Amino acid sequence: MEASSQECVGETRIPVTVLTGVLGAGKTTLLRHILEKPHGYRVAVIQNEFSEEMGMEAPLFTDAKGDTIKDVYELPNGCLCCSAKDGLIGMLDVLLEQKDRFDHVLVEATGIADPEAVCEVFWVDEGLGSRVYLDGVLSLVDSYNMLSYLGKRKADEDSKTTSLGLEAEALKQVACADVLILNKVDLVSETERTRAAATLRDINPTARLLESRFAEVPLGDILGLQAFDKDRLAASVLSLPAFEEESGHGHDGHLHDGHSHGYCDCEVGKLTGAHGIESVLLHGEDDALYDPDKVRSWLADVLWEGTAGFVYRCKGLFRGPPDDGEDAKKRTVSHAVQGVGKIFEIEEASTAMTTKSKMLFIGRGLKRDVLVAGLIGCLVST
Repeated sequence: MEASSQECVGETRIPVTVLTGVLGAGKTTLLRHILEKPHGYRVAVIQNEFSEEMGMEAPLFTDAKGDTIKDVYELPNGCLCCSAKDGLIGMLDVLLEQKDRFDHVLVEATGIADPEAVCEVFWVDEGLGSRVYLDGVLSLVDSYNMLSYLGKRKADEDSKTTSLGLEAEALKQVACADVLILNKVDLVSETERTRAAATLRDINPTARLLESRFAEVPLGDILGLQAFDKDRLAASVLSLPAFEEESGHGHDGHLHDGHSHGYCDCEVGKLTGAHGIESVLLHGEDDALYDPDKVRSWLADVLWEGTAGFVYRCKGLFRGPPDDGEDAKKRTVSHAVQGVGKIFEIEEASTAMTTKSKMLFIGRGLKRDVLVAGLIGCLVST
């Protein structure tokens, strides 16, 4: 389904960041830093399981009758901590009754949580969407064990950690992330650290990659991301060609449909393994225009019906014709595309200047020929 706009200019809603990571990646350690350190941020943390080891003060909130609301606590550094055991939306409703006490919400997902399902809450619930917006998705990765649970460690490297059964969950969390935190880098050799970082970049070429020890990272690097802001998205997409060249991904296929603007250049990068993730980057021909309505229908078919494989994340920037009634000679209109799972949105990005449209798909079992043909089918009829 198509999401409502996530406009961030003059934003009055509360930003929400989703934290993912398999068991043992260091999520609890990161939360302890947020809830205990004097960093100056006012963050409300919603844990998937409430911890009594965080140095909690007395319950903070009261309802309209003056009765104490359990499981909401204020920490000495001014942050709040609460549990989502009775439901994420319900706890957000409770917090937002006194939103003047915090500036940001961080939601901890369970170790095996599907990030698509968590993100969907903030796009689909209209009542919630008018008060909060999805700021970005973080994925904390254990550098010591990641090559094992991503299915990339050779059997003779460490026989005890070659089959943790976490490939599917870990790969999807990495693929959906806006920021990847490679934790515990002090526990691995430089060779393994480099290999782990390269693997993460192969899975998700647009995510920002941070490295940490004991899950310590500057909060300014993981909060206030505005990852779904159309201008930031446009900048991210425009940077893709240089990144692909640095990663060694080459041109893998071309298709023509016989029309002057029917050319599409397809670049493909693939992570092999039991649950291999592919990233398919499509480039439209220079100066080609694409119909926003056709793109919307095409993405609905790809994301909802799965006609091109399992897409976990998609981003794009395409050029469309001027609005109806405007002089056709006027400059064209750029449109930004953003999607997580089955949820996507298309917005005009008037400040983005590009002559070539680009679409990135990250997922599993992607059918690149189907994606290329679909993009060609969205060309403006001449």
